[in-house]
Amino acid sequence: MKKRLTLFFATTFFLIFATTSFAAAPVVDPVKVGLSKDLIYFVFPDRYLNGDTSNDSFPGYDPRSTAFFHGGDLKGLTGTCSAGDNGLARIKKLGFTTVWVTPLVVQQKPTPSGAGYHGYWGVDFLNVDPHLGTKADMVAFAECAKKLNLKLILDVVTNHTGDVIAYNDHTPYISSDLTNAKNPTWLNDINNYHNVGPMSNCWGDGPCIQLGDFYGLDDLASEKPVVYNGWADVYGQWIKDYGISGFRVDTARHVDDNFFKNWSPQINAAAKSVGINNFTTFGEVYDANPTNLMNYVRRNKIQTVLDFPFQRSATEFASGYSDATVVENLFSYDDLYTSATSDASNLVTFLGNHDMGRAGMMIESKRINNPSELLPRTLLGHALMYLTRGIPSVYYGDEVGMTGSGNGTDQLSRQDMFSTKVSSWKTELRIGSKPIGTGDAFAVTDTHPIANYLKVLANLRTSNPGLSNSIMQIRYAKDALLVVSKKEPTENREFLVAFNNSNKPVKASITTATSTGGWKTLLGKTVLTNKNEIVTITVPALSTVVLKANKVIDKTDVKVGKITSEMDYLSGYYETKASITSKDLLSATFYCRTSADAPWVSLGTDTNAPYSVYIDPLEYAGQTLELRVQVTNSKGAKFELPHTNVTIDEGA
Repeated sequence: MKKRLTLFFATTFFLIFATTSFAAAPVVDPVKVGLSKDLIYFVFPDRYLNGDTSNDSFPGYDPRSTAFFHGGDLKGLTGTCSAGDNGLARIKKLGFTTVWVTPLVVQQKPTPSGAGYHGYWGVDFLNVDPHLGTKADMVAFAECAKKLNLKLILDVVTNHTGDVIAYNDHTPYISSDLTNAKNPTWLNDINNYHNVGPMSNCWGDGPCIQLGDFYGLDDLASEKPVVYNGWADVYGQWIKDYGISGFRVDTARHVDDNFFKNWSPQINAAAKSVGINNFTTFGEVYDANPTNLMNYVRRNKIQTVLDFPFQRSATEFASGYSDATVVENLFSYDDLYTSATSDASNLVTFLGNHDMGRAGMMIESKRINNPSELLPRTLLGHALMYLTRGIPSVYYGDEVGMTGSGNGTDQLSRQDMFSTKVSSWKTELRIGSKPIGTGDAFAVTDTHPIANYLKVLANLRTSNPGLSNSIMQIRYAKDALLVVSKKEPTENREFLVAFNNSNKPVKASITTATSTGGWKTLLGKTVLTNKNEIVTITVPALSTVVLKANKVIDKTDVKVGKITSEMDYLSGYYETKASITSKDLLSATFYCRTSADAPWVSLGTDTNAPYSVYIDPLEYAGQTLELRVQVTNSKGAKFELPHTNVTIDEGA
């Protein structure tokens, strides 16, 4: 696609169903991850619902402090597994298909300043933290999820463990009372760590971002076989025992560059051994620049990542701080992720999270607006996430308008869903409802405007697969209005989705690929007319409108030109473009070969004009590639562009 000038910036515990085959998709698409059509609910078990007060008495429990355990647990999150309950059944009712939980492993002992309620200070990775429950509770949780047809994502940490190693000047040591603090035993070997001090000021020979201790936590030598093989054994067992469908990998940019190449195949094999044939791993790479982020997918071989660039652009657009061209610019970078095995539709999108702050807080912080606009702007942000490309994830509590207070980050974005004892949380602003006071979030869910809007969006995606992370083409991006077309290839019906971030109605004429039959309004209110393939719509202020064509796509003419390929100096890759003109929503597959008798190799498929892919020069340094592009229109007809050659710089 066209490059814009703006740069974005276990002790093994054999469970009764340990070898049971869990449900998996019968056909695996080599490009799409297993969660590609899912909607994710991201939740802190400790802050969701207290289902068992008997485990509240462990050290580290203090429900009045934001830094300690509050009593939520697996039993609370599981619930009765019946309709009307506040556990997993409630999450299912909201339209989610997948539940992502923070790490469940046993945490280090609490300190005077805090405890590992969040799960990221693990020491025993083979067992469930007693604050959250037992292995039997985890079995019940997994069984309930399976009954409700909910997938489970486990948050895992491979970069570090809890803080056990100390330093005497530059010499690391473990105190005598902590020599066996970790499980499995290989984690107690000090030689399996980098031991070079804090990430901000390490004394190691190499990049501190990979060698240093992350906020004082013990940094593992993830380049060592004992570490990546050990983690494969540990987390592979969690998959086998509980039928986990995916991992979110914490601090993924801090591990060794080759870690995922060594670890992921073993994880995928463990998943396949219990019938999960398209396991999904997405990493947390905290970087809002697509030209940096894509290298973790394409070179480091993380299957996919959290989409921080989307988070920034979406909240800016929803707030009115940025116009539609900024979102268009974001999507213009999607081709950086395109390869034979991945594309940008695999990115996990979000508006807010447990570190940065909640969706409402993020939107409100971008621009000063009338307070009455915060609710519609928050709905607009969620619609943008649900109805464009990517795998949406919603942070627990955002569905009932939690915002946070102060700077709204970290501990201040981790509120209780149940009745809270944190004084400041009782009076915090709630979008779409009053401050919670002594009540709980469950009581307001069924009437809350955000929760109900999320249900509408989820049902819209379920009823219309073309709206669910499918082929997308930007049709219009000017000032406050962004319009995209979407389609599901098997149905071949075009959708128009229009987003208006202005507090006034906007009227525009949109060119589509459908000229006959008219359009049906699926979401929102609009005045529309159409003549041939031109649709003229008026989108109300701060709203989203979805239209569906009554007949299949018929404007399928394709005009092909040349293939060009040259170094893109922002990314360091060879930007390879195909000159193609059409109103249709096409698929353009790029191929290369190194000689006339060599096989053609796919470079990936682009489905959003202008059409391009990026060739990694490290894969073909010094070689001359013959390039070809095959275009497929909505009727299945195929078109070829004239072949061309490109020589990849040997010094790349």
